[in-house]
Amino acid sequence: MTDNILNPIIELVSFKGEDCLKFTFTGYFSAKYAEFAVAEWREYFETLGNDKVVVIWDSVNMTGFDLKAQKIWQKELKELKGQIKCVWLITNSKIIRVGAKLMSVFTNYCLKVVDTPDNITFSILL
Repeated sequence: MTDNILNPIIELVSFKGEDCLKFTFTGYFSAKYAEFAVAEWREYFETLGNDKVVVIWDSVNMTGFDLKAQKIWQKELKELKGQIKCVWLITNSKIIRVGAKLMSVFTNYCLKVVDTPDNITFSILL
């Protein structure tokens, strides 16, 4: 991991009128990146209290991930499930789609996959 590059970049954003926690992934998502991101993710969720938040995973520029990173991510999803309204995954990659769908089976959370941010719609979450 290059010290000056964060992967993913995690930020609170207002998107289409909804407050969201957005993860922007670039390149290969390793276990080291996953451990860093989980620590950051927990800090954001602590500031939310009991509020639920929409999560956006922008994976358009992600080239892949290792299985250990997926397991770390899956464990965190299970622990924070009660604070997540829905996860929106933005990707064109079939491999990333399959990985996310497998995680959703084991964590039982709302997962919507789209090709572009324009296809995200919050009306279905109401």
